[in-house]
Amino acid sequence: MIDLNPNYTDINARQALADPESIFYYYRRLIRLRKTNPVVVHGRYDLIIDDDEAIYAFTRTLDNDRLLVILNFTANAPVFELPDDLPAGDAELLIANYAVDAAEDLRQLTLRPFEARVYRLS
Repeated sequence: MIDLNPNYTDINARQALADPESIFYYYRRLIRLRKTNPVVVHGRYDLIIDDDEAIYAFTRTLDNDRLLVILNFTANAPVFELPDDLPAGDAELLIANYAVDAAEDLRQLTLRPFEARVYRLS
């Protein structure tokens, strides 16, 4: 028999359903993003950073729709630098797992631990 985790009174389904910022609701937003944006499923994948052990960044492009996905896979705070060939001007943040300052410059971001962002590029 598997014992209950000692933190079950703090981390459980009831708590997750009561918190609109929980992982449960974040995953619901991710699923909605996938279902409402064909570019997520059918778009061409282009890796934009080749040899970075912390940051995984890529674009998905379908017709005139392009998404930029930026992921920090570490507990550190690496700096993401947007390649010159990608537009930063009218990028629309679609989802993030941290609050994002709207005035932040997408061309150079200090990512928080395990941060994930998806932008629509124009």
